[in-house]
Amino acid sequence: MPNDTTGERLLAGRYRLGTQVGRGGMGTVWQAHDEVLGRDVAVKEVILPHGLTDEERSVQYKRTFREARTAARLGHPGVVTVYDVVEEDGRPWIIMELIHARSLDQVIKQEGPLEPRRAAEIGRQMLAALHAAHDAGVLHRDVKPSNVLITRGDRAVLTDFGIATASGDATLTQTGLVMGSPAYIAPERARGRIAGPASDLWSLGVTLYAMVEGKSPFERAEPMAALVAIISDDPTPSANAGPLTPIIEGLLKKNPDLRMDAIEAGALLDEIVRRETVDTQRTLAVEVSLEDLMAEYSAAAPAYDEPAYDEPTYNEPTYNEPTYSEPAYPEPSYAEPPPEPKTLLTPRPEQPEIPPETEPVSKPPALRGPALPLSRNALIVIGVVVVVLVFIIGFALAQSGDKGTPSVTPTTSKGTPTQSAPSNTPTATKAASGIPAGFQRHKDDSGFSILIPDDWKGPNKRGSSSSSVFFDAPDGISSIQVDQTSKPNPSALEDWEKQEPMSRGNFDGYDKVTIKPVVEGKPVADKTGKKAADWEWTYNGKGRRMHALNRGFVMNGMGYAIVLYAPDKDWDKTLADLAPVYEYFTPAK
Repeated sequence: MPNDTTGERLLAGRYRLGTQVGRGGMGTVWQAHDEVLGRDVAVKEVILPHGLTDEERSVQYKRTFREARTAARLGHPGVVTVYDVVEEDGRPWIIMELIHARSLDQVIKQEGPLEPRRAAEIGRQMLAALHAAHDAGVLHRDVKPSNVLITRGDRAVLTDFGIATASGDATLTQTGLVMGSPAYIAPERARGRIAGPASDLWSLGVTLYAMVEGKSPFERAEPMAALVAIISDDPTPSANAGPLTPIIEGLLKKNPDLRMDAIEAGALLDEIVRRETVDTQRTLAVEVSLEDLMAEYSAAAPAYDEPAYDEPTYNEPTYNEPTYSEPAYPEPSYAEPPPEPKTLLTPRPEQPEIPPETEPVSKPPALRGPALPLSRNALIVIGVVVVVLVFIIGFALAQSGDKGTPSVTPTTSKGTPTQSAPSNTPTATKAASGIPAGFQRHKDDSGFSILIPDDWKGPNKRGSSSSSVFFDAPDGISSIQVDQTSKPNPSALEDWEKQEPMSRGNFDGYDKVTIKPVVEGKPVADKTGKKAADWEWTYNGKGRRMHALNRGFVMNGMGYAIVLYAPDKDWDKTLADLAPVYEYFTPAK
């Protein structure tokens, strides 16, 4: 039976073969047109070696059918999609998604070694695809640059599961025959031992090495020499790996039990990519069903525009208080002494006691401004009067309020009230300083500021990221991460939807909760999701089930992400308690 095929053949009465787009040791790939659905597809034709017996040929055909079943089970953007499998001339043909792209092998040969951050971006996409395959009980067993397609924008797609094995399938490999590319297979497979997910991770490590050095460290003139090198030799340290070095070294441990696992490798790859992007984890996330909570804080935020009185601007020439730059977030950020630019603000002073007979002053004369130039001492006295009046007014409003308006009471998932405040007044904890009790302001060197609980530790830097800062709860379990970029993507929602599939492998037991626009909430609300979106998930960590919320938003042209990690069992309460973190965030000017 001939193994070669010519173009323009009509396969199975619907797939018209066109040009040849690829050829390897296990087959040829054709560009074809599906005349039933009117779309272009890729058709893989199995090319068998000459001299095989009928039994060996039958085994290889079964292998091809198995490849189709294996790949069809993997509904993942990092794995090529299989549409159909047909049989003609007594052999199978696999109909797949047509991807117009170069292989990673071609990219390396044409462009030379990749810089570490680009290699990390491609590597983490490959890792996400492998993690999905392993979760489905499938091993690829031939991970290498020529089996990775790189589309425009560096989307990586893993292809050619031709020698993949699925859990429960009997092996179809002839006894003593090692399938795969010698320079990329794992030592345990070279020794003829049973392969596992760690074997694919070894091949990923070799591929990362090849991306930054141009070739596999075990590449030799003869296949047998390559196998011997994999078993006996340590790879030459990479000169160009940079931050990828610990990942490559961890994945290339010859003992699979000591090899770096997918979770750790994913987190490290994510950290490298996160240096120049907003993606926390990668920065590795969130939709929160907190409409009631955010509505309460939105309604309770001090607007300082009540018609009953004129709002002080705090911009008198002798007063140290800066003017408010954003009316929607008018918390004053008191200027700190120059030698301590990152000193956190202390809690506001106690409110003055107001005599019962005192009524709020509707329009304090001092706020109207002097009619004639005043002396310096007079200005100082007026400034003090202004502060006292603001305390009096705020306290009176918080105590009296409109008793005909019902309060907004957000609840936990179990219906337990978490907080209550009159909807037409600032929350009871707000003071003229704009900082709720129990919080202090962190002013970051990069320009943004954020409220953090008094007893939390930070800011801290972790890993190799230069754009993230972390704050940790006293118990060392909950934490807040803030990341930023000067080049935000056009849509926060689309960015999260794109990153989510690639980040699943970064968290043990990852379970997506939601990705949605921030319809109501702080610091930014946008029902389209372009300016603000939440990505929320749960995972296993720190000996318990954890919950994470990644809120991405754009302010003043900067992209920010605030990520909260906390125990899942206390999630509603923790998020409610930390609402000021989001409400009082201010961007760099």
